[in-house]
Amino acid sequence: MNQATPAEDNTALALHELIDRIVAEEPPLSRRKLDPLPVSGTLQGLNQRLERRPVADFFNYTLRGVGQVIFANNPISGVLVLLALLIQSPWGCLLSLVGVLTSTVTALLLRCDRTSLRNGFFGYNGLPVGAALALFSDPDAGAGRWVWVVATILFSALTAVLMQTLGGWMAKTWKVPSLSVPFNIATLSCLALVQWVPQPWLALKTASAVEATSGLDWLELAASLPRGFGQVVLADGLVPGVLVVLAVALCSPLGALVGLLGGVLGLLAGISLGLASPEALYAGLWGYNAALTLMSLGGIFYAPTTRSLLIGAIAAFLSAALAGALGPGFSLLGLPVLTVPFCLITIGACILLQRSLPSLVPVALHALASPEEHYQRYRAAKFVIRNFRHQLAVALANRRRYYLFDRASQKTKGDLRYLFNLIDTDFSNTISTQELSAHLRQAGQVVSEAELAYLFSRMDSDGNGSIDFAEFGELMLRHRRLMANYQDFVAYFIPIDANGDDAISLAEMNVALASVGEVCFSPEEEAYLAEQMDNQPLTWNRFVEMLLIS
Repeated sequence: MNQATPAEDNTALALHELIDRIVAEEPPLSRRKLDPLPVSGTLQGLNQRLERRPVADFFNYTLRGVGQVIFANNPISGVLVLLALLIQSPWGCLLSLVGVLTSTVTALLLRCDRTSLRNGFFGYNGLPVGAALALFSDPDAGAGRWVWVVATILFSALTAVLMQTLGGWMAKTWKVPSLSVPFNIATLSCLALVQWVPQPWLALKTASAVEATSGLDWLELAASLPRGFGQVVLADGLVPGVLVVLAVALCSPLGALVGLLGGVLGLLAGISLGLASPEALYAGLWGYNAALTLMSLGGIFYAPTTRSLLIGAIAAFLSAALAGALGPGFSLLGLPVLTVPFCLITIGACILLQRSLPSLVPVALHALASPEEHYQRYRAAKFVIRNFRHQLAVALANRRRYYLFDRASQKTKGDLRYLFNLIDTDFSNTISTQELSAHLRQAGQVVSEAELAYLFSRMDSDGNGSIDFAEFGELMLRHRRLMANYQDFVAYFIPIDANGDDAISLAEMNVALASVGEVCFSPEEEAYLAEQMDNQPLTWNRFVEMLLIS
């Protein structure tokens, strides 16, 4: 949501800034509780610290691109994934490195969004291109290994171009992520060209026969869960799979747990539908699409709630089933399924949910973080919205509105008195218009007479022409409560402005209520809100003002 302030919204912003200025003058012990929140997540803080160190910055976002293959936005996670690839196959690790470096450098040359680059969003499609070409190629046939290196460079560069063009179009038109669509297009195109176009330079491996087994080994099924994680980077060994699980857990323990649950659902799909051979189950081939799907819908693109996890679980089962259904057709063409089922099911689910279940609020694509951070934003939004609902109920019942101030401790009231006395220069125990104006000028706030009158009237909740200590204290405490959750609340609220008009319609407010389990506004509440807004659009700054003084 754009927080730029329209001209008619200046007073709401001034009120917010005035309180910020007052809070800054609080005694040191109290100020520690009210310090602005840090940038969300220590990993984003690392990005900012490395901005002026180009070499370290490049390695940082390249390694993040490695980790982002499995939603691990962490450079250390990227190191673990590379180690898994190295253990699996030095040749595969080499081509994977070539892939992620090529796609990252290509994005730099294309002047792609630097924030997206720093979070690895242009690297993660390049790495699996190299891993796939290493897995399916026969480097000892044709012109040799160097030709496969060239092919990896060309098709990994293509993923960056597709991310910038196709990915941007999908985000703008459908409001969905491109996931690994660029990887699938680039890799399948390369393998199809090698196989279908006569040429002497490149050759693919001949599929080796796998000895069939009867019955299911439950120990092998359990081992298939980490192997499914490894299959995301086309590594089927147990040790590489465990390393990939650790890479995810290091960034998000909840993400690793959700991914393992997705792998279980993939196994259930393969066993219950009767489409999977034991060998395919043991290798994790039925787990990786399901794991990616559940991680996406149950924590990455939606906050991990009961609803999103349930929907994600259904989609994960369908993703594994689709992989089993598509497998024979792709095999006839001589092509692997890769992550095509994950992309089709997840993107389809995102589009369907936008249209049929808007109260399941997605994460803004530019604000993607870990499932833990997304859940924290959901909790913050739930807290703020429910308190707003309580404030409306108090206002409609004409009850005393100083419920926070009435419950405040004596120490808190002492801190508030210190702030109040900074403005109440005549010690009359009330703040006048003149005193508020003088404080604004001292704080460097330039407001017109009309704006000053508006500010004063909004702070003077009982309308008696002065601001007493209880009115002042209640406003400060509401501000403190709001600011404790402000950044997370804003990040959660961005997608609710579905039409992007920078105003919150009644329908959008009802979506926000439903998203945290609240019922829609009653007619009385709607009438009160309309009166408070004088039937003007509810902009973001005015909404913040209502949170403070309703």
